[in-house]
Amino acid sequence: MEAVQVLGIIVLIIGIVLIGVEVYMPGFGFPGISGIICTVAGIFLTGRDMNERIKVGAIAIVAIIIVLTVSIIVFNSKKIKSPIKLEDDLNGRNLFIEEEDMKYLIGKKGIALTDLKPSGKGEFDGVKLDVITVGYIKKGTELTITEIKNNKIFVDG
Repeated sequence: MEAVQVLGIIVLIIGIVLIGVEVYMPGFGFPGISGIICTVAGIFLTGRDMNERIKVGAIAIVAIIIVLTVSIIVFNSKKIKSPIKLEDDLNGRNLFIEEEDMKYLIGKKGIALTDLKPSGKGEFDGVKLDVITVGYIKKGTELTITEIKNNKIFVDG
């Protein structure tokens, strides 16, 4: 076996592992793209001619299916916690706060935790809230809640 073929096998294995990692990461990012590139490169480096590359490609597809099946079975068991699956139930009748229940905030004073351009974060009585203003307010400026409209908190600086 030539050194190029050994390198191809290593790159192919790395590609398959990266594709397996991508399944458990939200979005399509670095592991998925790198896994595809490594798998294709490994197939071309391992095979000496087109027939061998087709055979290696078929083996790689079977290996990817096996890796994905095993990882799905392992993460669906209750013994191992999935990094992207929410396990906790959100108990409560209503997790949405009605606009009328937020009216008590009007007049509260706080401070801008971020630049408001026009939205950002403010802190009021130790509670961080998403807020909106008209225009631009610098971080650290004192804020006053002026209005609650459509469950949005409007402030002035």
